[in-house]
Formats: sequence, C-alpha cells, structure tokens
Amino acid sequence: MSNDDVVVSRASSAFLIAGGMAALVGGATHGDLPEDSGAAALRFLADHPAYALVHFVSILGGVLWALGLAGADGVRSSGLGRWLMRSSGRAALVGAGALAVQFSLDGVGSEALAALWSEPGADRAMLETVAEMAPEVLVGVALTWVMLLYGLAPLLAGCALVADGDGLLGWLGVVLGAFGTCGALVVALGSTVVPDWLVFAGAIIGGSLWAIALGVHDLVRITRHQAAGKLATFPERRGSDPA
Repeated sequence: MSNDDVVVSRASSAFLIAGGMAALVGGATHGDLPEDSGAAALRFLADHPAYALVHFVSILGGVLWALGLAGADGVRSSGLGRWLMRSSGRAALVGAGALAVQFSLDGVGSEALAALWSEPGADRAMLETVAEMAPEVLVGVALTWVMLLYGLAPLLAGCALVADGDGLLGWLGVVLGAFGTCGALVVALGSTVVPDWLVFAGAIIGGSLWAIALGVHDLVRITRHQAAGKLATFPERRGSDPA
C-alpha cells in the first residue's frame, strides 16, 4: 500500500465519520413536519428557522458517506472484500444523487411555498393543497435513496467486512442494510407492517452511526499497520485486483 493509498484511505475514513455526523445533525434539526393538513405543514415551515439549510446538511452527509464508502476498498484485505466495498460505494453514490434531488426539492421548494403562503393576499387554499400533495409526489424518490444509500450500501459494505473477518461490525452493517432495503420495499408496496417513519428514522440513524463506526475502525486499522510497519500487507488499490 503506497503513501498515496494511505492518504486516500484516511480521507475516506474521515468522509465516513463526517458524513455520518452531518446526517445525524440534519435529522436532529429537521423537526417533525405535520401531516394532518397542508396549513399545519406550511405554518411549521414558515416558523422553521433554516429548513432549507437543514436539508443541505443532510445532502452533504449523504454525499460524504457515499464518497467514504467509494474509497474504503483500499483498506480491505481480500479480493472479495474490495469488490463488495467498491460495489457498496457505487450504490451509495447513486443513492446520494437521489437524496440530493429529493431534499433539494423538499428543502428549498417547501420553504419557498411557505414564504408564498405567508404573504398577504396569497391563495392559501391552493398552496395548502400543493403542500399536502408534495410528500406523496416525492415519496418514491425518498424510498429510492433510503434503499440504496442506507440499505444496499451498508449491506454490501457489511458483507465486505465479513469477508475480511471483521465479523461484529460486518454483521451489524448487514443487519442495518437489510432493514433499510427491506423496509423501503415494504413501504413502497403499500404495506403498513412497518411504519414509514420507523423505516426512515431507523435506516438513517442506524446507517449514520455505523458509518462513523466504520470510519473509526478503518482509521485504527491503518494506524496499527503503520505502527507495525505492515502497510505492505494491504493490497495496491490499482493493478493488483482484476475485480
């Protein structure tokens, strides 16, 4: 493992930690958008101090988490582990793109809608109808990024860790990823067996905490190998693995 590979792996670990923390901050400051009426939702949005900013923090978290996974294959010790981690990063990057689309529309669009609703003489009935319909229009995009970014990505990354012998953290990723993937599919099919809020909250919180744990795990692993002079035991990121 070259010095450049060490830098890339450390950066990927830092992205995993920062992405997990940003996603947690975004979720914690989002607030619970009322669903009983469009008027209640718009009133909540009008009173929220930084609704659009909160969404962009969440987007940043998802993108950093995806970039961290995309570069975490260099720390894996087996060919299968490297392939699974690269596949995880690719799934996460697609999911982060879907997250950016949905949260941009939800954050900026909803805030603009609330600003119009607050203006004197606004057609409040029409705007409230739009506010009621918007979540139903965007739910498909939301389920897509949950399934990819916080479902399939940690599932594949967890399998990569299991393939490398990191059983505890690996199996935790598999469980969290399976929950996110299956939960999103269940909600998409219209089933109420698992509440949609539990799928979103569980997948995001669990995935974010796991991303932080993975970043710390890889940083510790690299540091230990450096201290023991064993960096050569890590594979070269390019050229050594045909997968």
